[in-house]
Amino acid sequence: MEEKIVAFGLKVRKMIFFRVIQRTFTVLFPFILLGSFAQVFEFSLLYPDGFLGNLLDLSEWLPHYKAANQALGSIYMLTAGLISVLAALLAARHTAKLAGRDGQMAGLTGMLVFLALCYQPNVGMNKTAGNFTFRLDLLGFNGLLLGLILGYVVGLLFNYLTPPIKKIEDNRFLSERSFQALLPLTLALVLAVGANLLFGLLYKYQVFTVIDNWLQSNALKSQSVLSVTFFAWLSLLFSWIGLSGPYANNTFDSDQSALKNLSYALTHSDLSQIPDKYNANTLYFSFGMVAGTGATLALALALMIVAKRKNERKLAYWSAGPVLFNSSSALMIGLPVLFNPFYVIPFTLIPLFNILMGALALKLGLLPAVYPVLLSTPGPLYAFIGTNGSWSVLGFTLALLVSDILLYIPFVKFAERVTDELERERRKEEHLDEVK
Repeated sequence: MEEKIVAFGLKVRKMIFFRVIQRTFTVLFPFILLGSFAQVFEFSLLYPDGFLGNLLDLSEWLPHYKAANQALGSIYMLTAGLISVLAALLAARHTAKLAGRDGQMAGLTGMLVFLALCYQPNVGMNKTAGNFTFRLDLLGFNGLLLGLILGYVVGLLFNYLTPPIKKIEDNRFLSERSFQALLPLTLALVLAVGANLLFGLLYKYQVFTVIDNWLQSNALKSQSVLSVTFFAWLSLLFSWIGLSGPYANNTFDSDQSALKNLSYALTHSDLSQIPDKYNANTLYFSFGMVAGTGATLALALALMIVAKRKNERKLAYWSAGPVLFNSSSALMIGLPVLFNPFYVIPFTLIPLFNILMGALALKLGLLPAVYPVLLSTPGPLYAFIGTNGSWSVLGFTLALLVSDILLYIPFVKFAERVTDELERERRKEEHLDEVK
């Protein structure tokens, strides 16, 4: 069975699209890591409702508090906030280069096509000039899947519509490459403009908004273990492909049942009789997110413990800080976890295990129920703070974290075996080439 799993992993890793994703993510990692640190400092430390900001009361004594917050926001926007644009550029470049085509022209075309799709022409105040604006929600992490797909398609256009590039380059060859890129460039832009018109209609009639609101409202109305588990799984699956799920945009005051529990907790001492015991806050955010989205904090710790490669351990150490404060994008891109079939099972199922264990403990009366706290609160402390410092809850959540690490370790080892086999095959091919 293990050999079949490793063989399947090798087959997936050799696929062109996965190779493009891996090379793209390798280049994107420093940008997303820097953006993750900026996001954590901005929202947890220098934001009025941030966990560390409230704990240290920074707004009262730190000079230039707002200016520092704005500076960090700018850093985030210029790195992680533009990650999808960079993904489109790099995916197109790597797809073309793997086929021996012009990677530079393909990359620039991929970036231009993605921006053309995100462009929204708004009429200015004088009704004659348009404002140069884009859909910002698509430029960041939420548009990553779209950027990868568009980049890959643009790369394929260059593969099929242009000849292989020549190694010797002078002005004549450079001019020839420019003319060869005209056909795929024109075709890609025409398709992007058509897709932009379609997207414009979907946004105009609020199709995406209606779907998102329906998912959000139904998820927040969940009052049973089964429904919370289902919407949690849906959120995790969406996160694994780089999209926002039903629980992704939940805020402190968006869940009415959580606010009802908070009101009860402020007037009663016995939290075991809280009105809505099973909701997104008491189950998903308190226990399902103990180790971050997809239990990625447990994954980082598992890498520190069993990973043999120095780069993977370094990745885990650098990503652990942002992951602790619920910013897992650096680890998900650097490893990568996104679109990786080896990690989809633990990423989506380990948090559900935590939810079911938490529901069982609540059902048996072993733990008090939880009321809402700030969402920038570290996962292992969320339920502890939400029960006004219950030590039994803290012990339970730490036990869940240890369990999550143990559950992730076999998947980390499997992934390493696949990488070992892939490197062994690569060395064998290089040796055969030298012999020839």
